[in-house]
Amino acid sequence: MKHKCKIENLIIIPENLYRFNEDLNRFKEAEITIEKWVKRRTDKQNNSIHLYCQILSQEFLARGIDMREIIRDEIPISFTPESVKIYLWKPIQMAMFGKKSTTQLDTHEVSQIHDQLNKIIIERTKGEVSVAFPSVEELLK
Repeated sequence: MKHKCKIENLIIIPENLYRFNEDLNRFKEAEITIEKWVKRRTDKQNNSIHLYCQILSQEFLARGIDMREIIRDEIPISFTPESVKIYLWKPIQMAMFGKKSTTQLDTHEVSQIHDQLNKIIIERTKGEVSVAFPSVEELLK
């Protein structure tokens, strides 16, 4: 079981005391591990990752850029939002942070992955393609 707690004056204070007590009562013995709480990527960030993949795939399609020009030479395959995520986003995510799923990312890692991916895309398309990470501010422009 995992519980978010804060520590004040060497006292552990669970965020949800009722659930914490329920879990403690279920076990006769328990081991408690203390780890730094890392804020995971938000639902908005997750939605933005998917929107970014969609916008980027549309940008590639509009410019006639297929996967051979960005990652593979073997066969001409058009980008889709899913292929952007699988073949571009996730390999960078894995290389940078060793995390297989976007659910494991913290809020800062999402922007670091986008920055690295955008840098690679600018380089490989000779500046022809650059897509900003979707945000509320960007979408309202």
